[in-house]
Amino acid sequence: MILKLMLFPASCMVYTKEMNRSLFLFFSILFLISGCSNDEKISADSISGDQYRAGVHYEIVDNPTSVRDPSRIEVTEVFWFGCNHCYALEPYIARWKKDMPTDVAFIKSPATWNEMLKTHATIYYTAKALGIEQQFVPAAFNTIQNEGRMLTGNTELEYYFRGFDVNKDKYKAVSTSFGVRNAVDQADKKMKQWKVTGVPSLIVNGKYKVSASRAVRTDQLFEVVDFLIEKERN
Repeated sequence: MILKLMLFPASCMVYTKEMNRSLFLFFSILFLISGCSNDEKISADSISGDQYRAGVHYEIVDNPTSVRDPSRIEVTEVFWFGCNHCYALEPYIARWKKDMPTDVAFIKSPATWNEMLKTHATIYYTAKALGIEQQFVPAAFNTIQNEGRMLTGNTELEYYFRGFDVNKDKYKAVSTSFGVRNAVDQADKKMKQWKVTGVPSLIVNGKYKVSASRAVRTDQLFEVVDFLIEKERN
């Protein structure tokens, strides 16, 4: 317990590309033991909409990306199933989406820094292509975060998709399809263009990047996102 407190004074971890797999798995085990609370005391100032500033509460993307539908403002979450902070963000996303305006679109985009993350990106897009994204996402988070199964082996994944009524042949065909491979490649290109170095990160209209930090708590992320959406409207 003393080791936990020394290593993780903030009690929650944001996964970054600099963390190698073995180090991250070691940290993850400690987090599964200690738990992750959104009630932690993060040193963020009390902020209101007119106080959100570039370079403090959000970053301006150097090389903005285009959006799929110019008539809507896109909010993209770069995430990873193995990131406990991404898992903790899911309820906030669900609540925010309930009141999401019709001129806003929300998109998930998996991180792809290494082969394990690319595997998880592949199964995400496979689930999306199969039309089971809504059931698959919470299940995958639960399996990795709470059961400690990393979902990386081919045999394991074939069996896992059977739980969603997807047989082995269908899983293989879709997971290796051009559409899924291209989706992973596009996610990788955008992540690099946005210079995402940690997850979760929220990208507003391909122009702004918002991440949890000492200046922005998890429960304030979508306040900043809403501020940037309004900024785009104006």
